[in-house]
Amino acid sequence: MDYAALLRAGATVVVEESPGVELRRRKQPWHRAAPYAAGASYLPFTAELPFGLWVFHLVPGEDETRAGRTWHQRICFRVPAWWALGPQGRTAAALVSRVEQATWQDVLALRRSYEKAWPTDREDSAWYDARDLAADRDRGLLKNVLIKHTEQALSRTAQRHGKRVRGFSDEQKSVTFAAVALAIADLSPDLAQRLLGPLRLALGDVHTWSVPLWATTVGT
Repeated sequence: MDYAALLRAGATVVVEESPGVELRRRKQPWHRAAPYAAGASYLPFTAELPFGLWVFHLVPGEDETRAGRTWHQRICFRVPAWWALGPQGRTAAALVSRVEQATWQDVLALRRSYEKAWPTDREDSAWYDARDLAADRDRGLLKNVLIKHTEQALSRTAQRHGKRVRGFSDEQKSVTFAAVALAIADLSPDLAQRLLGPLRLALGDVHTWSVPLWATTVGT
């Protein structure tokens, strides 16, 4: 089934909810679809991980209120949560999961690897090139989402070890560069490889990491 075509045609809608929480009743219908799949300007994601995604049909209710007709959702089935994390969604979920499970030695390695990959005496415009590419190709929102989730994962790791991560620190740059790389990897593989440099030096190849179960779970 071509889910992207269904989204574009308005036949189905992908929304986000926390696992185990019933879909809320909505007053009016609207479409919330990933930009890379449907050309929409809204990327479905939740403020916290993990989350789940379901495809459902909107059904008009029999009652009306002052706000207008009520609508209900008829759930069809669950789809993989990685859909909401872009074309490299599986890898993005693996990145966030790995960062969240990092040891403090891993964090220190990320700090050191940034300087090795991006020495101060050598300029590389990869970050700015990726930012411009994301803006030009409608990936800016996806880029920001992946940065946000990765920064939060690193912050939670530091708190677990009784530490704090400063904004714009080298360890934070290492993981956010990787997040941006995954947002534009299919558009410019070479640029993505440059951005993945610090992470690869510290923790290895992100493409070999395990994808968390919440990102791939499907079913009714």
